[in-house]
Amino acid sequence: MITWHELAAVEPRLADLETEVRAEAEKAETDPMWSFSIYWSRTLRPAIKPLVGWDRDTGAYPALHTEEAWHTAISHLIGLLPADGGGWAT
Repeated sequence: MITWHELAAVEPRLADLETEVRAEAEKAETDPMWSFSIYWSRTLRPAIKPLVGWDRDTGAYPALHTEEAWHTAISHLIGLLPADGGGWAT
């Protein structure tokens, strides 16, 4: 099983994205209008797609093109967000 740390080690943009998600999580905690669905569909999903999974933009690390990498990445990043959303993201 591939881990988040393995993914971030071969794709540094994932570490940058993690920093952004952590900042968003802080914002979400204090903003009653924050919506996981909006954040997922407009920001997070489009940011992850070129980094891992089937739509990865380069072929340097084949393991990043896998469904396992996709699920590891989204599970980690969604796990950083408030607990009241995100269970249905794919």
